Amino acid sequence: MGRKPLPKMPAITATHIYDYLMCPHRVYLDEFGDKALMDEESDFQRLLWERGSTHEEEALERLGLDVCRVDLADPEERERETFRLMKKGENFIYQGGLSSGSMRGRPDLLEKTEGRSRFGSHFYVPVELKSGSAYQDEDAGTLKEHYVLQLSFYADVLEQLQGTKPENGKIIDGEFRVVPVELAPFELDYAQRLSEIRALFSGEMPSEPCIGSICGQCHWQTYCLDWAKERDDVSLVRRVSRPRKESLKKGGISTVGALADLAKKKSLPSFDRISTGALQQMVRRAVVIKQGKPVINSPVELPVVELELFFDIETEPWEDVCYLYGVVERRKDGQRFLSFFADSHADEERTWHAFWEYISGMENYHMYHYAPYERRILAQLSERYSCDPELFRTFFANSTDLYRVVERHTDWPSHSYSIKSVSKSLGFEYSEPDPGGLKAAMWYQDFAQNPETGGALKERIIQYNKEDCEAMIVLKDWLVAKSRELEPSRRKGPG
Repeated sequence: MGRKPLPKMPAITATHIYDYLMCPHRVYLDEFGDKALMDEESDFQRLLWERGSTHEEEALERLGLDVCRVDLADPEERERETFRLMKKGENFIYQGGLSSGSMRGRPDLLEKTEGRSRFGSHFYVPVELKSGSAYQDEDAGTLKEHYVLQLSFYADVLEQLQGTKPENGKIIDGEFRVVPVELAPFELDYAQRLSEIRALFSGEMPSEPCIGSICGQCHWQTYCLDWAKERDDVSLVRRVSRPRKESLKKGGISTVGALADLAKKKSLPSFDRISTGALQQMVRRAVVIKQGKPVINSPVELPVVELELFFDIETEPWEDVCYLYGVVERRKDGQRFLSFFADSHADEERTWHAFWEYISGMENYHMYHYAPYERRILAQLSERYSCDPELFRTFFANSTDLYRVVERHTDWPSHSYSIKSVSKSLGFEYSEPDPGGLKAAMWYQDFAQNPETGGALKERIIQYNKEDCEAMIVLKDWLVAKSRELEPSRRKGPG
């Protein structure tokens, strides 16, 4: 999709702000791309939208907010009605419309506040209803940037309409907490993003894909991946972020092949905002992509025990339920799979205790999992339900996160280092054509609505979980075998 003269500058919305922080090129394609090249909306994306709407309604009910709804499809009619309600002084306006100049938006909620404005003795502050946490890092008190900048956008438009700029906004998050937000600290960040979007829409700022983990949630994923593969784009290398891609391009490196060729040089060139260590890693990974085979860069020492446990959980994020614990036990004489399944949301606690009763009978074992997700979820559940602290501590003390091993010791010929992608490079095959935890969560939702007739779905979920555990076994065995291959050469040394 080549660059072409742009039509009239489109209106900028709060959604543009949100999406721009995820991926600037998505914002460009949504406005100027060929819609025929978009991926079809998935069942998961539809479910997310439905869940978001359901959460908003539940938040209004739980907080007892008596709102005035603006149910008008035409944007201009919606904006006129919203302005009328603001002048009238309604306490809460839900799904209203705002516009000023080239800026237009639909805030989740406008809340009446005392203070001087064009309306007299009151003005409005923006409130966003979000199904996720308001915080990027709650311990540090760091709010999610894309949530806050949406509030900044609405505050900007509100200033033009009511003559008073709100100094604060609010986020009502997935736990129905009302989180106040002071907007002044984000003003420079907001102004910069708004300026960049205007430059993008005017054609002053170039735009092209940059492959990353966020692509999996985008309706332009197939188009962008095809674009990148056709051009051997350097962002196909893992950890080549958009800023790094721009730095590499300025230095004459725009393809995976060109990045791999740097390995032939006696010394690596320098690039802005890229450390020597990061560049060495990217060059290594580019070489591996061109060779098409994973490599181990340093040996891995894993414990030798009588019993290995390969552990994986499944969760349903919308209802915050951990519904399945799966374990493959492996001994010298064979292996077996065990599952602890919650047939309903109410069954979560029983399943939790059943799993830990099983673990309490284990001795001389080592547990393998993939990524920190299991530890984080089990830590949260240990606060929700009772659990022997020493049993919990021992379980993770006798464990290895294979994802950390993969990141530290290996390189793979793919952008993703998920267990699905990594095990596929080793020849492992899942029974589902496009496996994933979110897909399994959707199956569980369907199963939970009618467990008596959902036996096939339950078996499908358990099989997917079992295959995740088996994929870890394939990976662990590969790591051990490749580490042994490295040892003789290391003992021999240069000669």
